[in-house]
Amino acid sequence: MRRALPHPSLVVGLALVGAIWASGYAALGEWSVHPSIPLGVGALLALYALAVGPLREARDLGPPVPFEQWLSFVTGAVVLFVALTGPVHDLSDSYLFSAHMIQHLMITLLAPPLLLIGTPGWLVRYLVRPAPVRRVAGFLGHPTVAFLAWNGTLLAWHLPPLYNATLVDLDVHIFEHVLFIVTATMAWWPTLAPAHELRAPMVFQLIYLLLLPIPMKVLGMMLTFSTGVLYPAYAIAPRIWDMSPTVDQQIGGVIMWVPAGFVIWINLAAHFFRWYRESARRDRGETNVVPLTRERVT
Repeated sequence: MRRALPHPSLVVGLALVGAIWASGYAALGEWSVHPSIPLGVGALLALYALAVGPLREARDLGPPVPFEQWLSFVTGAVVLFVALTGPVHDLSDSYLFSAHMIQHLMITLLAPPLLLIGTPGWLVRYLVRPAPVRRVAGFLGHPTVAFLAWNGTLLAWHLPPLYNATLVDLDVHIFEHVLFIVTATMAWWPTLAPAHELRAPMVFQLIYLLLLPIPMKVLGMMLTFSTGVLYPAYAIAPRIWDMSPTVDQQIGGVIMWVPAGFVIWINLAAHFFRWYRESARRDRGETNVVPLTRERVT
C-alpha cells in the first residue's frame, strides 16, 4: 500500500518555515535577525498550512484555498519578516527615524491586509463559532473600537518618552510591534474581514476608511513641520547619506503623512467602485447580484 503524501499546503508551509529560519541564521553577519522573528513568522505560516490543509479536510470546513489567496497570506508573512529583520530593522533601530516609519508602514498597512485577504472566510467562521468568541470578535472588530485602538496606539507610541523607550529596551520594542500588528489588524477588520458578514455595512466602510488615516496624517504633519528633534537617540546616531536629524524626522513625517494615508485611501477607492458597480447592477434589475454584506458561496 502506498503511503499518502503530505498535503501540498503543509509541505509548502513547512518549507517556508525552514527557509526563513535558515536565511536568518545562515547570514547573521550580513542580515541581522532576532530568533523571535523567524519563530513567530514560521509559526504563523505553519498554523496557516495546517488550517487550510489537514484541518480543512478533516472537518470539511470549505473549498480549497485558491492560489491567489494563499499567495496573499504568504506575502503578508514575508513582509513582516523583511520589515522586522535585516537592513530595515538595522536602519530603524540605529540610524534613521524615516526608516522606522517605513517599517511601521510595512507592519501596519501592508502585512495585515495581505494576511486578512489570504485567510479563507470558512476558517474565520469556524474559529468564531463559539458565541463568546463571536461576541469578542464583534466588539474588537467594531469600527469605533478598531479606529480608537489603532490610532490611539499609534499616537501613544510616538510620544517621545514611549518612543525613546523602544530604542533602548528590546522587550519594550517587541511589545510595541506586537501592539501595532494587533491593532492594525483590528483597523482593517471592518473592511477586510475574511467572513463578509463580519464586516461593517458598505456605507459605514466608506466613511470609516475616509476617517481612519486622519489622526496619522495630523501626526505626520506635526513631525514634518517640527524644527526640533523629538527623539534624542536619532540626534546622536551615526549620520548616513549626510542627512541631519531634523531632515530625517521631517522625511519620516512625510512618509506617515502622504504614502501611509494613500494606502488606506486606495482601499477606500476600491470599495467605492465596487459599491457603485454593484448598485448599478441592481438598478438594472440583475437578479444575480449578491448583497455586499454577504459572502458569495462557491
